[in-house]
Amino acid sequence: MISIQAKDFSFRYLHQPEGEKALSNLSFEIEEASVVGVIGRAGAGKSTLVKSLNGLVPKVDLGYQEGDIIVDGLNTRHYDVNQLARHVGIVLQNPEVQIFSLTVGDDVAFGPANLGLPREEIFRRVSEAIQAAELEHLVDRNPNEISGGEQQCLAIAGILAMEPKIMAFDEPISMLDPIGKQRVMSILRQVTRRAGTTSITTESGADIEAVAEVVDRLIAIDQGEILIDGDPSTVLQDERIEQIGVGRPQVTELFLELKKRGVDFPRIPITLAEAKQLLEEKLRQLGVKQLLRPPDFCTRPPKHFGPPIVEVENIHHFYNPQVHALKGVSFTIPERQIVGIIGQNGSGKTTLARHLVGLLKPTNKDAIVKVKSIDIRKLRLDKIIRMINYVFQNPDDQLFAETIWEEIAFAPRMIDLPEEEIKRLTEEAMKVFDLEPHKDRYIFGLDEDLKTYLSISCILPLKPDVLLIDEPTTGLDEQGEVKMMRSLKKLRDEMGKTIVIITHNMKTVGNHCDRVLVMSKGHLIMDGTPREVFAQSERLLEADILPPQITRLGQALASEFGCPRDVLTVEEMAEIIDFSIHREMSGA
Repeated sequence: MISIQAKDFSFRYLHQPEGEKALSNLSFEIEEASVVGVIGRAGAGKSTLVKSLNGLVPKVDLGYQEGDIIVDGLNTRHYDVNQLARHVGIVLQNPEVQIFSLTVGDDVAFGPANLGLPREEIFRRVSEAIQAAELEHLVDRNPNEISGGEQQCLAIAGILAMEPKIMAFDEPISMLDPIGKQRVMSILRQVTRRAGTTSITTESGADIEAVAEVVDRLIAIDQGEILIDGDPSTVLQDERIEQIGVGRPQVTELFLELKKRGVDFPRIPITLAEAKQLLEEKLRQLGVKQLLRPPDFCTRPPKHFGPPIVEVENIHHFYNPQVHALKGVSFTIPERQIVGIIGQNGSGKTTLARHLVGLLKPTNKDAIVKVKSIDIRKLRLDKIIRMINYVFQNPDDQLFAETIWEEIAFAPRMIDLPEEEIKRLTEEAMKVFDLEPHKDRYIFGLDEDLKTYLSISCILPLKPDVLLIDEPTTGLDEQGEVKMMRSLKKLRDEMGKTIVIITHNMKTVGNHCDRVLVMSKGHLIMDGTPREVFAQSERLLEADILPPQITRLGQALASEFGCPRDVLTVEEMAEIIDFSIHREMSGA
């Protein structure tokens, strides 16, 4: 039975010029009880498609619609959003806009309560949804006091409790830790199979591996049009995936690279389990006993950094007597280092970050928080932000001006700099992320990638020595991630900045960070290079962290083939396999 049908569906927002469309002539059908992934670069039209399923587009986000969307037998043209909400549940990219009750439990109950369900049925649904999202320990907490990832789980629980026939998720796992990503995608699969619902999830690329594990079908969108539509394996092997910049699972990239090197396999995998099986079969067939790095292989040479610029010692923080968020955290960060802070949702990452910029103060008197050898606990915020500045996880929390130019110019204008200096600093900041062509665009309606670049650019005129960025790659496609990290490295190399990022993207950490701090339940449990940290997979599980997929593949091959446990990149793994195969074939 058809659950969703698009018939020549097009949509143009009011702010878009004539001739441009967010979606253009979409036609497809989605079967009931299926899980479908909609992939595409940031700004491709994925969010617009999701919001069109329950009438938010065009009834709330105004614009011009052509063609039809039919959901659960209803043409969205003829029904209001509140009517369609009984059939379609949506989780938006920013969970904060869907959360408004005073406790987590009340927020999950809000949807089913408004459906007029009996009290016992509401309690049943709330209990099951909270259990599925693993929010039991937060049920009495204020949603405004939990982490962004926990808020994302809460928004998902709220939709699960309504039990709609169709569930649509816009980047639903972007803020979750690696174990959380797998859990949520597994929940989508289980609910779909058990209840016969239809699930749609969008993805820009950072979490393509988790999505590929569970979807029945992928629809790739580029510039508002369907570019590829088919089973996940076929879509992810298509050369056009590179064109749209979404990226592929690391194991898929590995097998395509090995194919170029003349190592053939019966098929190209898209999951870790399938990749392990195919590689084991091939290596046994060729008689390879051990996977070794080539003799000329060179891991990253050690970098030399400056003196300590951030010093933290014995920070404790209680939000209330029951919530001990930080438990004696201590570390130092040298100048010009790029540091990744990772850990499960609610581990204390954001709480720690807010101490570093003075937004929170330690609750113990013997704590030390120094930047450039100055105790920032005694400084006013306007002094701190010129030494270390914070970019929020959600750009909407810090953007408020009308245009990009005005947003970047705001900070230097507030400190009474001359207009010529304001102009120079604003232009300089825009160049970091290539924002000059967009300088007059209104911030309302900006694509998420531009908002992310802007949120960093608008603090650069203050010239802080340390940039602390919460989830810099959330919502970015693969090309956007590369642009982001290349720009941050440029700020480090050319302007001497120290960069600290909080992230759930393990590939970003493995590819770009000099050092990793691992948080778990308020403790700092690991501190080292990405290679050192990711090699310790068992200990990382304490923090609900999984190493990058390519690292996990190497570790899965370690017991039988002695593969190094600290592989960080696809290129590195390809070198190891290629060298080991040729070594065996040459009789070495």
